[in-house]
Amino acid sequence: MKKIIIFISITILLLNFYSSCMLADDNADTGTGTGDGMATGKGYYKSNEWMYKATLYVGLSDNATTENNLNSSFKKVGQPVFIKPSTFTIPNGTVYCKYNKVDYLNGMSLVSTPTPKIITDNPPPPPITHTGGNITAVKSYFGDTGTLQRVLDAVAQQAGTTKAGLVSNISFNIDGVTGKKNPDIILPVKSGDKYLNQVPWVIIYEPVIIAHLKDGTTKLAFTATEYAMVQAVGLFDFFFSGYEAQYIAGMTHINLPNSIVLENDWLGFRAYPPTNPVGSNKYWSNERIMQGGGWGMRFLKANQKADPTIEITKDDQSDYRIDTDVILSFRIAAHGKITPDHPVTVTFYVDGVSVGSMSGIVMPGGGSQLAWLKWRTPDIPKTVNITASISGGNGQAYFVDESSQVANIVDMNQNIPPDPVAKDPETGKPVQKPNGYIIPKNVPVRAEKTAATWGEYWAWWKSVWVWVSDGEGGGNWVDKGYWVFEWDGYSASLSIHKYEIVPDEKVPTAKKVYHTWEMGSGYGLNVNLKTLINTDGNPSESSYTGTQTVVTYFPEFLYKDFWRLLEKTSNGFELQHNKYSTYNNRVHFTPLWYPDGKYSTYTEIMDLWTPEGMLFRVASDTIDIKGTVFDDWTVVPADPYE
Repeated sequence: MKKIIIFISITILLLNFYSSCMLADDNADTGTGTGDGMATGKGYYKSNEWMYKATLYVGLSDNATTENNLNSSFKKVGQPVFIKPSTFTIPNGTVYCKYNKVDYLNGMSLVSTPTPKIITDNPPPPPITHTGGNITAVKSYFGDTGTLQRVLDAVAQQAGTTKAGLVSNISFNIDGVTGKKNPDIILPVKSGDKYLNQVPWVIIYEPVIIAHLKDGTTKLAFTATEYAMVQAVGLFDFFFSGYEAQYIAGMTHINLPNSIVLENDWLGFRAYPPTNPVGSNKYWSNERIMQGGGWGMRFLKANQKADPTIEITKDDQSDYRIDTDVILSFRIAAHGKITPDHPVTVTFYVDGVSVGSMSGIVMPGGGSQLAWLKWRTPDIPKTVNITASISGGNGQAYFVDESSQVANIVDMNQNIPPDPVAKDPETGKPVQKPNGYIIPKNVPVRAEKTAATWGEYWAWWKSVWVWVSDGEGGGNWVDKGYWVFEWDGYSASLSIHKYEIVPDEKVPTAKKVYHTWEMGSGYGLNVNLKTLINTDGNPSESSYTGTQTVVTYFPEFLYKDFWRLLEKTSNGFELQHNKYSTYNNRVHFTPLWYPDGKYSTYTEIMDLWTPEGMLFRVASDTIDIKGTVFDDWTVVPADPYE
């Protein structure tokens, strides 16, 4: 790799360093939220002023993988964009840099950009640098194709073109043929129910923290790499001694580079492990940060060579199940400060009837957060109109997007598979495979949402006692303090501890070969599932639910039309009792006609609700079909001589 050459365009940077007017709430905050850093001549940063710098790369061939070199097998698409949460307003005069870590490693200099492209979204906070940060949530967010699409849109807007224009002049090698390709087969867009990108995509993301330097004017929205580069050339000193010391190296040289690192060597870049934040070598060196601190990658494979799959596309976020706990939520924001003296209450209504409220909401001016309520859906299917209203806050609060939604409440305890008869009632012969039936090669593909983040503001009063003279030698002390706002971040993630399909206990000849069960067709199977819910930030139980709905689909029905619900037991989740089972077992009977080979179930795990929506996971497992139930049983007359 080329040695990094660092050059600062002082003229350009100074254009961005002009003084800015900060809100009173901002003046009260430092790294610990007290404002003492400014008073003692120290730089500071705010735990809620974080972003990500995201960059896209497209593979130049359909065979490109993470084993290839990024610089030779991929091409950078446009320039990086920033993704910020809606919970803070970026201070005026903040300085941003144009390039990313890969560019710097390839020899690019630090150059500021006066008009960066900034997306306001709901990304999860970086781990370590922010309370409630969760690496699983970060991976989920940047692994979501929805995030990729939003970044693509922003990159195209920044470049003054369309998404198609970003790739239309790039030469790709697909199926051995090199040349310019139709953007429709390059971009990760949907046609029907399938993504059609025939080359892979990489998204590189770097956490950003805004530093407020002790001159009271300079504000830097830098990545860990950029902080290390300016430290290395002596433009700024983020450590703790000397006239220029900023006293924020705990952020710039520990927390930020530690927040996200590569787990494995990828695309020609080495993975650097984080440092021990309480050890003797807790600070990253500048060079080590430049090489491997403070960045992550997600890889979207080329999909053209995948076996045909069935992708189920349902909008579960707008559908609720009957008799289920859900979290209703709307995002609100504040024109000006909303303090504990005049807090906001958000009241929720279902079909015009109040079902509860969230009260005591406070926010700094320009801040935003979700207001939420846990609600139990009716026990019958119906369509409802959910609305919300705001009261209090001296009229400073407003809804960011909308204050209503239409929700369909559905009953999933339907479409249970029919009686699995062994003989055709018309011919009396064993049932045969349906005409035209083809065994699916793969289970369905659906995007998962494995983690969510949300949070809420709270405020405390910082007293500033001032002596007010009465002009006659007397007077009194007056508290001219102000409210300081803090952010409590929460997160929840859903993981699968165990998923297995096992033969019914009544199958006499079932056996496990290595890690896979084997049994004859016509016998039954059960599904065993255990899920884990992990939370960070100690969210209240009123802000999230447990897993409530689990649905399993089967290959003989092409993973649609018929399904079985699982219900919670002492062992986790298992199939409901089957009314066609002689013993009323928790069982699904495989069809007698199913051929020898792999038999795979597909399960959707849902209805773990948070203010940021529903978490959703999928799982599948396989057993081997070998022979049929008739191979184990012989039917003879009760008296062979009759």
